[in-house]
Amino acid sequence: MSSGIPRRSVLTAAAVSGAVGTVASSAPASAQARRDPAPPAGALPAEDGYQLWLRYPRVDDPGWLRRYRAALGSLVWQGGGALQRSAVDELVRGLTGLLGTRVTARASAPSGPALVVGTPAGSDLVRTLVPASDLTGLGEEGYVIRQVHRRGRTWTVVAAQADRGVLYGAFHLLRLVQTRRPIEHVDITESPAAPLRLANHWDNMDGSIERGYAGRSIFHWDRLPQLEDRYTDYARVLASLGLNGAVINNVNTTAEYLSAGFLGKLAALAGVLRRYGVALYVTANFAAPIDLGGLGTADPFDRGVRTWWERKAAEIYEKIEDFGGFLVKANSEGRPGPLDYGRTHADGANLLARALKPHGGIVMWRAFVHDSDQEWDRQGYRDFVPLDGKFEDNAVVQIKNGPIDFQVREPAHPLFGSLPHTNSMIELQVTQEYTGHVTHLCYLVPQWKECLDFDTLKAGPGSTVARVVSGRVHPYPLCGFAGVMNFGDDRNWTGSHLAAANTHGYGRLSWNPDLSARDLAAEWTRMTFGNDPHVVTTVSELLLGSWRTYEDYTSPLGTGYLTHPPDGSVTGHLDPSPTTTTQFHRSDGEGIGYDRTAATGDGFTELYAPAVRDAYESPAECPEELLLFLHHVPYTHRLDDGTTVIQHIYDTHFSGARRVRRMREEWDALRGRVDHRRLADVHRRFGDQVAAAGQWRDTLVAYWFGLSRIRDEHRAWLQAAIDPADAVLIGGRRNDVPVRVANATGSGLRAVTSVEVPDGWQAEPVTHFVAAGDARTVEVAVVPPVTPCLAPVRARPASGRVAVLDSSLLAEAQAVVTPPAARCVHALDAGTSSSPLLEDYTRLSPADTWREGADFGWVGTAPAASDGGRPDVLRRDYVRGSAPAVLRLRLPAGPCTAYLLTGDPNTFTRTLIVRVDGVERARGDDLTGRRFQWLRVPLDGGPSGRETDLELSAKPRETWHLGACVVLTD
Repeated sequence: MSSGIPRRSVLTAAAVSGAVGTVASSAPASAQARRDPAPPAGALPAEDGYQLWLRYPRVDDPGWLRRYRAALGSLVWQGGGALQRSAVDELVRGLTGLLGTRVTARASAPSGPALVVGTPAGSDLVRTLVPASDLTGLGEEGYVIRQVHRRGRTWTVVAAQADRGVLYGAFHLLRLVQTRRPIEHVDITESPAAPLRLANHWDNMDGSIERGYAGRSIFHWDRLPQLEDRYTDYARVLASLGLNGAVINNVNTTAEYLSAGFLGKLAALAGVLRRYGVALYVTANFAAPIDLGGLGTADPFDRGVRTWWERKAAEIYEKIEDFGGFLVKANSEGRPGPLDYGRTHADGANLLARALKPHGGIVMWRAFVHDSDQEWDRQGYRDFVPLDGKFEDNAVVQIKNGPIDFQVREPAHPLFGSLPHTNSMIELQVTQEYTGHVTHLCYLVPQWKECLDFDTLKAGPGSTVARVVSGRVHPYPLCGFAGVMNFGDDRNWTGSHLAAANTHGYGRLSWNPDLSARDLAAEWTRMTFGNDPHVVTTVSELLLGSWRTYEDYTSPLGTGYLTHPPDGSVTGHLDPSPTTTTQFHRSDGEGIGYDRTAATGDGFTELYAPAVRDAYESPAECPEELLLFLHHVPYTHRLDDGTTVIQHIYDTHFSGARRVRRMREEWDALRGRVDHRRLADVHRRFGDQVAAAGQWRDTLVAYWFGLSRIRDEHRAWLQAAIDPADAVLIGGRRNDVPVRVANATGSGLRAVTSVEVPDGWQAEPVTHFVAAGDARTVEVAVVPPVTPCLAPVRARPASGRVAVLDSSLLAEAQAVVTPPAARCVHALDAGTSSSPLLEDYTRLSPADTWREGADFGWVGTAPAASDGGRPDVLRRDYVRGSAPAVLRLRLPAGPCTAYLLTGDPNTFTRTLIVRVDGVERARGDDLTGRRFQWLRVPLDGGPSGRETDLELSAKPRETWHLGACVVLTD
């Protein structure tokens, strides 16, 4: 791909997954096992994954063990700083385990071979064995690993100009032994490609992690400054990969991390990281001068604001002398920023950069900015390119690998290479937000390599993304890598044992982006599971083929963004939801894909260099893996192999799901070669992935058959969808649930369609006829109970032995049952004054204030209201507030119960707290988008009826929602 234009095939020069997939599928592990030696005798010790790739079991091959003991059995260290001490401690730990004999550090040289570590300034031996000229130019982080023969003696030397280089060299040496590389004649000189190599954590102060799938945060702010051993292990892990910085909080942050009382906690953590060469960074909330300083503005041009940031920087550095600086997300997804005051992103970044500059700190300013789905792909480019050259030299623009949002397939971001006078770095996502969480194996190194090896051509041939972000195209003083981490407090750190391969791969690429995906997969496997050749081959192939497999059953041809909900939930962006994401994939009855061309689309292709633009602009020249990202084409559009787009979609979804089953079989064939605990854990993960891949396959092929009405040439099925999926059911009476039944076979079918309902409900199946290739909507009668509730209802078609797709996300609806107004004391549909009302219900809007003689109304300050326009008349609109609001109700005599509906049709909903007469009576859950909840609140009107007040509130700095309020007598 030296031309910078990807080939018109689904393979790329950088991503090896296509070739790997062929190898993996042609030789199943079960067959390969018969050709390989038998697994080691005896049970392997069970492992929990905590040590990640820093396992140091004794070398099991006698020949290798003999060679390593001879060269590395004696360790000479003649002194150095804290980082050298950490290096020596790791060598003692690692070599003692690997060699099976106690290794200790000594200051004097032994009579035989020895390992020598240090710097010329601190070690006479290093100064003697390694010429100073060999270390010149390596900077503070480079190192030499060399075997030296001098006067009949053999020395293995890890040498560097500075202590940090010694630390990185020590980990490299241990990696050589772990992966069974020869030490004889070793001569390695390395330094990092870029100065910034950071771990970005999206961890929150309450211990939750946005897009975290491995438990809760490892940072316990409630206990800090008390330290824990895991912090040291965390620092060791980062240092082992050559990472030199960690941003410890979410980009959607509060200002509290910068508060005076919090700095002691940060300082304690920074002290641990410092021992392993890791600088601590903090995401800064741009509105901190308002939230913490009590100012009335955060305007970058305000003198008081500038002074506040200067004083805050000085305060931080007084506590943390090597503080790295700030990461900032501004004016994106509702975050505060300089645009709020008519300023630019450069103005905002420079405000913080100037405050940090006297102390040596930097600002990383994210280029992930978007105001609407329609502008999403272009806004970052259009906002930042006009500002090129206007940023301070200690500010760096942090750019996501693609223009959308960490999708399984995107082109490289057009900003790379477009900012010749502005420091730039790449942001990669290690945690698998859109690539399956820990449920799906999806090794992302091939994807990252494809992006890094992409030639932008912005400064001529060879202007690859890797060269741009390592300062080899434009002379950036600051550049590098940021990885959104997948660490949590699960014992194995990443939730799945195999997910740690992404962490390892990210760190190693940030040090050297020229490393290959294949080599990194093998290296991680050897360090994590040992050097059994069959294990190395099998696990490496599973990793290398997994990205393409995931892409096949989720988003072939660059379809993109099919997950829901797009919100702040932990579990979001996992399940397929094509019906709610049409603004991204633009499917209709005629075709599929997002037209981003200059000729007929949104003009996105114009942002690339001319040769790339021309290839992207043409459906005939566009890389097929990006076809639907860049073009809207008919379902009958033919690919290079003659297959139509719709048939390719069918084929890849079925073959991808089938491949996951083979992956599980190949993993299971490692029994006896991988310890039983990790073998069983990964087997369970593959079981979950098999089920999820089937769900993706059935949901998406059913969706696109329903739109296109073009049959699969190789398969036939019957499918159903509740359409519309969002409908309120009135309790205690008949509701007709619309079910759309589609016949994807070659002949007409007589089908029976039923709706599965909970116990206590009634439902009547319907018999009907559906023509071949056609779809028909039938109404299935359902009678739910009167009491408000939420319950799943699912459509089930049947016609003899015809296969039925398990498209549960289309065929299943979460029904909201609400009583008929005639059965209620109050039947209030909350929302705006102009929103539609549920049948016979009464409006509850901010305008309904309490007045004497009324049946209901707000007392004091009324809340706000919103109307999302969907899904149904009850749930589409609501009242909301960040401050408490009081709803007064007139009650009849005797006991009764209020039911309050909370939730949001689009995005995350925070906890609704309900108090009656000052006493908490109900507390809701945090809800993901399109999820709802009825809260039950017991009330009592007394012997003759009375008025009662319901106080609605949320947790501090959160917003509550109320969609409906009904009151039933008991």
